[in-house]
Amino acid sequence: MAEEKPQQSTAPNFNELEKGILKFWDENQIFQKSLEKTKDGEPYIFYDGPPFATGLPHYGSILPSVIKDAIPRYQTMKGRFVRRRWGWDCHGLPIENIVEQHLKISGKKQIEEIGVARFNQVCRDNVLKYVAEWGKVINRIARWVDFDNSYKTMDTSYMESVWLGLKQVWEKGLIYEDRKVLLYCSRCETPISNFEVAMDNSYRDITEESVYSKFKLPKGQRIVNDLTNDKTYALAWTTTPWTLPANASLNVGPDITYVLIEQNGERYILAKDRLSIIQGEYELVSQFPARALENLEYEPPYPGAIPNNGKAHRFYVEDFVTTEDGTGIVHSAVMYGEEDFLAAKKVGLPQVVTLDHKGRYFEEDRIPSFLRGVFFKDAEKPILKDLQGQGLVYKIENYTHSYPHCYRCGTPLFYNALPAWFINVQKVKNDLLKNNEAINWYPEHLKHGRFKQGLENAPDWNISRNRYWATALPFWKCENKDCKNVVCIGSIGELMKKSANFNEVYPQFVARPFMDSSGTADKSAHYTSVELESIDLHKPYIDQIKLKCEKCGEQMSRVPEVVDCWVESGSMPFAELHYPFQNNGEQSPEDFKNRFPADFVVEYIPQTRAWFYVMHVMSGILFGRAPFKNVVTTGTILAEDGSKMSKSKNNYPDPGLVIEKYGADALRFYLLSSPVVTGEDLNFSEKGVSEVSKKINMLVYNVWSFYRMYEKGVASSELRVTSQHILDKWIMARLAQTNAEVTKQLDVYNTVKSAKAIVDFINDLSTWYLRRSRDRIKENSEDSKQALATLGLVLREIAKLIAPFMPFLADFIYKDVTGQESVHLAEWPVMDAPDEEVISKMEIVREAASLGLAARKQKGLAVRQPLASLAFELNDEKISLESEYIKIILEELNVKAQEPGLADKDTRPEGAIMVPGQKAVKAFYVDFNLTPELKQEGLARELERQVQDLRKKSGLKVGELVDLYYNTQDENLEEVLLKLLDRKKTFVSQISKSLEVEVDFELQAQVDGKAVWLGMIKI
Repeated sequence: MAEEKPQQSTAPNFNELEKGILKFWDENQIFQKSLEKTKDGEPYIFYDGPPFATGLPHYGSILPSVIKDAIPRYQTMKGRFVRRRWGWDCHGLPIENIVEQHLKISGKKQIEEIGVARFNQVCRDNVLKYVAEWGKVINRIARWVDFDNSYKTMDTSYMESVWLGLKQVWEKGLIYEDRKVLLYCSRCETPISNFEVAMDNSYRDITEESVYSKFKLPKGQRIVNDLTNDKTYALAWTTTPWTLPANASLNVGPDITYVLIEQNGERYILAKDRLSIIQGEYELVSQFPARALENLEYEPPYPGAIPNNGKAHRFYVEDFVTTEDGTGIVHSAVMYGEEDFLAAKKVGLPQVVTLDHKGRYFEEDRIPSFLRGVFFKDAEKPILKDLQGQGLVYKIENYTHSYPHCYRCGTPLFYNALPAWFINVQKVKNDLLKNNEAINWYPEHLKHGRFKQGLENAPDWNISRNRYWATALPFWKCENKDCKNVVCIGSIGELMKKSANFNEVYPQFVARPFMDSSGTADKSAHYTSVELESIDLHKPYIDQIKLKCEKCGEQMSRVPEVVDCWVESGSMPFAELHYPFQNNGEQSPEDFKNRFPADFVVEYIPQTRAWFYVMHVMSGILFGRAPFKNVVTTGTILAEDGSKMSKSKNNYPDPGLVIEKYGADALRFYLLSSPVVTGEDLNFSEKGVSEVSKKINMLVYNVWSFYRMYEKGVASSELRVTSQHILDKWIMARLAQTNAEVTKQLDVYNTVKSAKAIVDFINDLSTWYLRRSRDRIKENSEDSKQALATLGLVLREIAKLIAPFMPFLADFIYKDVTGQESVHLAEWPVMDAPDEEVISKMEIVREAASLGLAARKQKGLAVRQPLASLAFELNDEKISLESEYIKIILEELNVKAQEPGLADKDTRPEGAIMVPGQKAVKAFYVDFNLTPELKQEGLARELERQVQDLRKKSGLKVGELVDLYYNTQDENLEEVLLKLLDRKKTFVSQISKSLEVEVDFELQAQVDGKAVWLGMIKI
């Protein structure tokens, strides 16, 4: 059942039109029918990166959703089966931070005080807080997706597959535990991956005080030929003064030349190339290589904070030291710098921390009293003041640098040497780089640019987090310290088999034979989803599970850490299907094999460092290949002024209101046609959406509206028309050309070029074909029937071409024109090659017409005034235009005839002018001499315009006849009215002179400076 068509006499309300289509889709299950229709087609595999439901959708989430709908719609129309299943990210810091605020608590200590079970339950209750709102927006923007049957990363089935993935990585020898320096959030009390910080651009430019510190060398140490005196200092520069209490060594570069200088009674050691930092006059005492300093002792600024094991507080030569900035001497705080930590391990420096897990200095005697319990960032000014009091500051400078902050809570991060679990990316890096070669990246430069460079520079992946609401790490350690046995559990079946107390922890679960981590078991024994989900693998329950050590027989306990949620994201291709497990046939291992790798994924460009990267790593390790064939990356949507969109700043229009004003089609087309889908940033402009609505949606709608005024039936199902009229041939050629271009570009995921081809065609259809065909369509003739048949076919096919971009308007037009149920159940157009000769010759016609209009403008003469003749010359003398093309030029310019003699300057009339050509046209000539007869025709055309304006203002429909009455004192105007007015075009039955008759409509006009009164009576 078709919806009611909007009144043709008023502008359409696209918002209401779209709501009607949505209702129709829902009532008639059009999405389900499209899946049913293509179920036997070749699968087109699409992976959907799941969002969090902890906030409302915005333009940044609408953008990928629009692309995720457009490409599958296109592939579905091409006969491919596109399974589209929604998913939700459920674990990690985003939810934990929200819940902490909700519970009015902060930090791990308070979480554990209220109980991990309660905390995680509140996380579970809040994780899908805005699902209903997401559903409304996703539905309103016409995204077809299985929303209700979504997968969730907190589901037991999903987590079991994650475990299985980690077990397989473990069995390949690629997981290890170690202490490494990682970015650490003291608010969230957990390490943060470098790529997490980089993805959300969580580095902020901040200006802080940096210090050139003085480290005193004991008297009597030899530096080549000099001995240190009691005022000899090494100068070291740091942008993190808070690390100075943790100083353990000073590092110098192996190829750097150092100097000893004297200034104001003190001696300073620094790199020769960094003498520019010295303020004022000084005396050069000596210069020497770095080795001359090696193993010399110095006094730390805070003795006792780091215990001296005989190796601390000495100079060491390290390759990472440069003279790009600072002094060429680097102060090393072992536990708070990546290079510092590696160098310290090499020489055996003490690994001692000064900060607790909250980023505060320990309340211990070894810590200076003024720092105890102070947050590390708050300690910097007191430290500088104290050092100045000790005479250990050479100078302090403001320094602007990019500093990392937690991507969720905004707390300044610091590098911290922490025990953690890692995937050894270095061992598989070459394979990952090789797998990248099989991926098509859009834009292409990412392949060997950002993504390849990210792979080349990737550190080992820290997969553990010291948090609560996440998949538990499936590692159990033997409690016998001498045993050191560690096992990785890959499935619930394996856990059940090896656990000593499974039934105690999960008493509601009835044990049966279960699939093990290798994926083998009696298929009749698989658990249902309901049974499976009754096992909560989250903390604290999973922590209660104890295993019996197979090596020593002692008890084994699970490690306390949870899985980095990016491991879950990287496992999505198989975990959403519970691969390789099978539950009563609901999913099978074959489902995954048929859905890997993906044909298409899309997210915004920072995901090259995040979701795309982690999927690539997991798939490379587990399956030996890239997880996707084609990757589309979008830019970021910014506010109109280029700033970040912010609710607090209210610097962007509400998406719901924009859709209400212009419709979702306009927003979709605006986004899909903008550079943001090619990886560039977009300053969102509501004006841009408005322009699309006016220049695309409205043009298409108006073409359909005009068609419906004259054609009451449905369009033919034929793909060709029999019309021999050149305009019909041309628009069909342009349709075929556009179809070929849109298809070509959508095949390579370029919606921008596809959209441009559509825009160009719509403009041609409306402003050239329809405008030039209006008069012949209005005639009740064989030619008008051919024109209408052509227009109906074009509307039918253009509806298909715009369907991925503007699914609502496309369906409205297609259903109305064809009588078929939905354009989204139609097949993508396959057309013969376009007639390039017709297209190129029509381009010449339009160029010639443009030159003629320019000539008219130059003379200040409107097109309504007929002219006698024109001529033109082409750059290619081999090309000639047939009479049918010449006729269009003459009609477009309102010129009587082509007169080649105008091109001859010797025979050219005085009133003729020449306009230089542009492309195909060399020159264009127009004769502007007006005979009395031409002037009268011009008056007739002006009078016709006045009559048509009166009809329009009176609300008369096309074809409704009227009697026309007039009164004028000008005899010439009267003669023109009676003899030359085109009654057929204006639907005038008879013309009479009268002021006495009572008319239905009237107006007083000026024609050629002469007054005329016009009145109408509707017959």
